[in-house]
Parts: sequence; C-alpha cells; structure tokens
Amino acid sequence: MTKFLRRYHDNFADDYGRMYGSYDGSIRCMNVSFIVTHECNLRCSYCYEHNKGGGEMDLDTAKKCVDLLFKMDRENHPYINPQKAHGLILDFIGGEPLLKIDLITETMRYFRDRALELGHRWATQYMVSMTTNGMLYDDPAVQNFLRENKGRATLTVTVDGDKQTHDRCRRTCDGQGSYDRAAAAFQDLQQKFGHSGSKFTIAPANVDTCAAACRHIMEEFDLKVLHCNCVYEEGWTEELAKTLYFQLREFADWLLETERYRECYVSIFNPDHGKPQPETNTQNWCGGTGSMLAFDIDGVCYPCLRYAPLSIGNREPYRIGDVEHGIAVLPEDARRVAFLDSITRQSQSPEQCLRCPIAAGCGWCSAYNYEYTGSPNKRVTFICPTHKARTLATAYYLNNVYRREGSGERYALHVPREWAEPIVGKAEYEMLVKLAGEGEDT
Repeated sequence: MTKFLRRYHDNFADDYGRMYGSYDGSIRCMNVSFIVTHECNLRCSYCYEHNKGGGEMDLDTAKKCVDLLFKMDRENHPYINPQKAHGLILDFIGGEPLLKIDLITETMRYFRDRALELGHRWATQYMVSMTTNGMLYDDPAVQNFLRENKGRATLTVTVDGDKQTHDRCRRTCDGQGSYDRAAAAFQDLQQKFGHSGSKFTIAPANVDTCAAACRHIMEEFDLKVLHCNCVYEEGWTEELAKTLYFQLREFADWLLETERYRECYVSIFNPDHGKPQPETNTQNWCGGTGSMLAFDIDGVCYPCLRYAPLSIGNREPYRIGDVEHGIAVLPEDARRVAFLDSITRQSQSPEQCLRCPIAAGCGWCSAYNYEYTGSPNKRVTFICPTHKARTLATAYYLNNVYRREGSGERYALHVPREWAEPIVGKAEYEMLVKLAGEGEDT
C-alpha cells in the first residue's frame, strides 16, 4: 500500500486503539451492552430488532449489572477478567437508547462511583458508546449527558445517505421520514464535539442509490472516515451484487476525481480484504461467541444483544446468565458458554468458505447464524455475492489510486473469472485484470 493510503488506514487504527484499548490486542477491551429499552421511535426497514415494544430497564437492575461486572473481574471470572477486559466499552442500546437517557446518566454515575470507591482500573479504562437515530438529540438531558461525559462518550447519529435514501429506510412510527432531524443532530454533534466519522448500512432496499448516499454523507458533513458494510441477512442476489459493484465504482470515481482519496478512509475499500485466509487463522469474525456481553432489561445476560429477545426472532433467546446467579453458573448457561468458546472459523464454515480465494474480510454474525440455522456454529453466507462485488470494486478503486500516485504497488485481483463475469461482465473484468497487472507502466 502506498504511504498516503497506509497513513489513513493506520491513523484510524491508532484512533481506535487510543479510545478502546491497544489495537494490536496487547490491551484487551470488552464491549458490554446495556439494552435499556425495547421501544423505538423509528421503524427502519432493515432493522434486525424483530420484537420492538414495551419494556425498559430500571435503575436497580442497571446497578446489579454494574455490580456483576466488578464482581466477575475481582474473581478473575473466565468471561470478565483483567486480561480479557482490561478496559470496558459501555454500550447503551435499545430500541432507541435516548428514550432512557435519565437511566443511562444515573447508571454511568453509579459505575464511576463504584470504580473510584474500589480503586479500580475501570475508573479510567472505560468509554461510553451510543448509537442514536437523532430524534431526541435536542433533549436537554441528552445534552447534559454529553457535557458530563465529554471525552468519554461517543454518540453516533445514524444518517443513511441523502434525504431520499435515508427516508426510504428510516421512518417514524407514523411513516414520516427522519432525515432532517438526524442530519441536524449529526451536524450539531460534529460542531460541538468534533465528530468526524459515520457508518452507512447497505441493504437490498438502498443498494441502488448507495453511491449518491455515500457521496452525500462525505460532502454534506465533510467526513474523513466512512464505514459502510452490507447487512448479513437473507435477500442478496447476484443481480443486486451487480448493482453494488457499479454503485461502488461510481463512488470510487468520485473519490478519485475529487482527490478525496488522499485524505479519506472508506472501510468498504479495505486493502487488507479480498485475499485468501491462512489455515492457521481460526478466529471467529464476530465477537458474539465470548468477546462481548449484553444485559437485557431484566438483567438476563447474553453473548451479544442480537441473541436477546428483542432481536432473535422466533428462536429461544440464547442466555448465558443473569445478574442474580452470574454468568455460566446455571448448568445450561455454562454449557452454552463452553460451546461458544469452542467455535472457530473452521468449525462453522462450509468448505467453499475455507477454500475461498477472497475469504479475508468476509464477515458474518454469530447471533444471526443462530437465528437462521439454530446454531451459532453454522455460518450463514448470504453476503457471498456482495463480498465478491465489493472485492472487485476495491480492486478498481485501489489500483486506480496506485496508478494515479505513480506507485508500482497493486491490489491483487483474487476473484476468479467465473465469479466475476456474472457480476461485472467480460469487458469490465478484463479491464480490472489489466488495471491490477503488476509491473506495467503507470
């Protein structure tokens, strides 16, 4: 990778490391989610939360959750301990978390008080994270929370592109679009707290406008970092993969023509993805097999919020404990924790995934595996067409960048012809092969 591209890739890694612990894994940081409410004031078309409705966490339950974290750490519990959770990311989620901003405020005060009282490392080794739709951003209680937790709290307002694309997928309960309020919240957050990145979710419902959506986000908010990924759920087809490729190519052309590629990082064009995976890599893509923890409104513990009743659809929720007993204490909870700990990339993946020449960067959700197949150890592969498309688009983007910069470096095109041509066509594939040719004159 050329120096300027690597610089922005590494700068993002460094920023992440400073906020959440060492990026190279020498200091481990665990994500702990508090599902503070099952209610939401939007009805987004691609939302994985199937069972929105009444129900909220109370302060007594929240305090018990906090107490359990400190107790497990003190006892060097296999799930929470100083090695695995040197730091914590306290993630408050719903539904819409800002519906319960008073509870979140009091929970964080209790957490800090306990950490100081115990002389615990978490008094300094923690961050607060929330993602919001922005509808309640102007609430004085929300603004007070941000001021009280400045430097420790990161609030992300979801803006899914331009107004047309956003409002198509993200509507209020009475069917109104939510873009105007979300965009205003994003801009205010940016001005007050220097927010400089965003995330755009690509789904079958918005893939046909994702180029304009991504371009709008970066132009409107002058962003330097844009995270975008395709949803893992069922619905992707080869035809939609074709749409994705040409949309990403259009977005890449804009980055090149405006020379924004010099100062921007777009995660879907990650230079480390789209390559073979070594057999020695056994790591699960997802943290939902023991690297995360979620407390539901009633204090029941799950490996990730997507295993909880709010999200899991018609499956039995995949609990691993509760605030009264602890984690992996009851026999069935212990069995599930042990099973999750045994899952590897190899154990859950079909043979074609293990042999895939572009396996690096192809992700999955362990909880969705469970929701769809009945086991977190059986990998769902609906995003396969989109991973091929984004890898081809990455080759187009990066190799054009390298050539513009006069670099001899190339992003190797590992996508086989028989996979590529149904998505991009013969002529386009030949162009990508030529663009990736090493040793050619630039």
